[in-house]
Amino acid sequence: MGEDSWKNRTMIVGGVLGTLIGIGAAMLYIRAEENELEKARDKPLTRKKIAPGTALPIAIGVLGVMRQIARLAERD
Repeated sequence: MGEDSWKNRTMIVGGVLGTLIGIGAAMLYIRAEENELEKARDKPLTRKKIAPGTALPIAIGVLGVMRQIARLAERD
């Protein structure tokens, strides 16, 4: 059991950090969207679509962070 305890702790800490980061990102997105809705108060509401050109740099950035985290385990 002792050998796997660090793995369990790592998974729990990673899950909690990922959840907190995700909630923070969602709150920032909501705040930005509310600001845009406030500016366009008189215009009809339309469903906002995220263009692939907008999502691609975000996805590449997330993959880069994941790659850096994976490199933390590499021994010198």
